[in-house]
Amino acid sequence: MKTETAVMERFVQIIQNNEELSNPLHNRLQVYRDMVQYRFVETIENIYPILSSQLGPKMMHDLIREFISIGAKNPLIVKMAEEFGDFLRHHAKLKSILYLEDLLWFEYGELELLSRSFKDAQTRFDWNKQYKLSSSSLVRNVSYRVHSSEFDSLCTSSLLLYYHFDEERVYFEEITFFAQQLIDMLEKMTLEHSVIELAQIYELDVEILRESVEKLVTKWCNQRVLIKFTEV
Repeated sequence: MKTETAVMERFVQIIQNNEELSNPLHNRLQVYRDMVQYRFVETIENIYPILSSQLGPKMMHDLIREFISIGAKNPLIVKMAEEFGDFLRHHAKLKSILYLEDLLWFEYGELELLSRSFKDAQTRFDWNKQYKLSSSSLVRNVSYRVHSSEFDSLCTSSLLLYYHFDEERVYFEEITFFAQQLIDMLEKMTLEHSVIELAQIYELDVEILRESVEKLVTKWCNQRVLIKFTEV
């Protein structure tokens, strides 16, 4: 057992570093190392395609190989990708990339939703109910429109990611700060009270606002973005 453990540890060591191996063209260890590293590079690039395009292949490959040399703590690819994102957040070479946090959230968010298990729970529109963001959705205030490849100019908007149950894919939607504020308020009060408070904050006519909010919340209910507090 000790011998097998030693062999595995040595194999992991070879994969993680770039030490020279004898007769590399015919050395099986070199072949295995190349296969593992290539597969990991390919997987990470597919998870972070926009970031890969922005950094360029050389820098992206160097960062991935550096991450491989450190080693991931979790064997699951979803968690490895998340760890890689954390690795990039603290990397000295990327400190000047101001849009990095928004882009990592946006690109990893798709994988996060695709890897989750959740119930397809569609809720009905009801003025007297409180709502919350479903587990099949993510929302975030962003400083850069990374989804539109706008990396230089600041913005004040939010991004909504949601899983489409019929198509089994993730969609994104840019929403206003007002819409984000509505989502936050719905976790604290009923939809009716949320509209009244928002109308006071923005000095809007309640009835006109009700029409807009009804359309928006109805759409979110149909998309499974919002569910009632009583639902799983």
